[in-house]
Amino acid sequence: MITQSLLHHVTTITDRGFSRFWASGLLLLIGVTWPLWFPRLRDLYPSVPLVPIPAAMLPMALLIGFVCSLALVSSLAWIAIGKGGRNLWLVCASMLLIGFLIDQHRIQPWAYQSFFYGIMFAVIPVEGWKRWIRPLIVSIYAFSALGKLDAQFLNTVGRDFVEMLTNYLPGNLSEQAQRNRVILSAVLPITELLIAGSLCFVRLRFFGSIAAIAMHLSLIAILGPWAKNHSLGVLIWNALLIGQHVYLIGGNEHAGHETSPVLQGRFGIEKLKMRLVGALWLIAITAPTLERQGYWDHWTSWSLYSPHTSRARIELHQSVFHELNDLQQTSLIGDHDLDQWQEISLGDWSLSSRGVPVYPQSRYQLELATIIASQLNTTDGIRVKLQSVSDRRTGGRREELLLNLQEINQARGNFWLRPQPSS
Repeated sequence: MITQSLLHHVTTITDRGFSRFWASGLLLLIGVTWPLWFPRLRDLYPSVPLVPIPAAMLPMALLIGFVCSLALVSSLAWIAIGKGGRNLWLVCASMLLIGFLIDQHRIQPWAYQSFFYGIMFAVIPVEGWKRWIRPLIVSIYAFSALGKLDAQFLNTVGRDFVEMLTNYLPGNLSEQAQRNRVILSAVLPITELLIAGSLCFVRLRFFGSIAAIAMHLSLIAILGPWAKNHSLGVLIWNALLIGQHVYLIGGNEHAGHETSPVLQGRFGIEKLKMRLVGALWLIAITAPTLERQGYWDHWTSWSLYSPHTSRARIELHQSVFHELNDLQQTSLIGDHDLDQWQEISLGDWSLSSRGVPVYPQSRYQLELATIIASQLNTTDGIRVKLQSVSDRRTGGRREELLLNLQEINQARGNFWLRPQPSS
C-alpha cells in the first residue's frame, strides 16, 4: 500500500510537471511568433476576424485581442514557474479562444491543440489527463496521415521530404531513394497511421510513442535551418510533441488499469463541466472528417505539411505596385508570362510579417484580397485564382478566376463564415 501510494504521488508530480512543460512550450511558441499575438496599431499584415465584426469596432477588437494576449502570456508564465493553478489554465483557454475569434490567423495547429489542453488541465482530474490526451493524439496522427495520402503530397511535398532525407544517406542508397522517391514519400503518412493505431492498444503504446519521437526528430532534421529552413515555431512544436510522448511513456506502468475517458463528474457544476469538456473533445476528434467537404478548416483538421488545401492566389497589376509596402513588394513573384500581373506570395508575406505560415484556407485568403484592394484603393488592379481542395486521386483542382473586386466580393458570399458582409 505504501509503495502504491508513493508511486501514485510520483506520477501526480509528473503529470503536474507536464502541465508546466506545456505552458513553457506554449509561452516559447508565442514568443517566437509575437507579431501574430501583439500586432502593431498599423500592422503591415492585416488581422482577419473569424466572426462578423463591424469595421468601426475592429480597432477596439484588436485592442481587446492585445489585452487577451497579455493575459495569456502572464498566465502561462505564472503556470510555468509553478505558481498557477487550474483556474489559470481556464484563463489561458479563454484567452486563446478570444484571440481566435479576433484573428483567425492565430488558429495555428499548436495553439488549437493548446486550447483543448488548457480546458483539460483546468477541468479534468490530474490522474485522468493521459486518458484524455491519447484519443486527441490518435486523431491528430490519423487525420494528418489521411491528409497526406493523396496525389498532391506524394508528388510534391512528400518527394521534397525524401530528397532532403537522402542527403543524410551514403551515395548508393541516396541514388536508390531518389529513383523510388514517390513510393518512399508514402512512408511518412503510413508511419503516422501506424503510430495512431499503436496508441490505441495498451501493449503497443510504448512502441508507438518511440516511433512518434523518431518521426518528429526526422521532421526537425528536414525542416531545420540546415535543410528546408521552416519557421522556428514549427521546430519548437515538434520538440514539444517529443516531450509529450516522453510524458505518455512515463505512465505506461499503469496502462493495464486504464479505462476509457468517461465523464466522472459528481453533481451540479462539476458534472456540467465534464459534459462540456466531453462535447468539445468529441468535436475535436470527429469534426476533421468534414474537412474535404469544406465544413471544417484544414489546420483544425490537422492537415499538416499537406498541399491539398484550398487557396486563393492573389495577383496584382503593375499599376498598383507603388502603393505596396516593402514586405509586400518583396513577396511578389516574378511576371513569368509578361502579362503585367504578378502574384503576391501570401506564405512569404506571412512569414516575414508574423513569423508563421499563412492560414491555409481560401475563405481567409479571399478576405486578405479584399483588404489589400481596400489598402491599394483599387477595384480592377487585383484578381484572384480561387482554387478548391485538390482531388485525392488526381491532384486536380477546380479553379475560378475572379477578375476584379466586385467578383471577389461575390465569391465571398459563398462562405457562411466571414468577418464582414460581402458588398
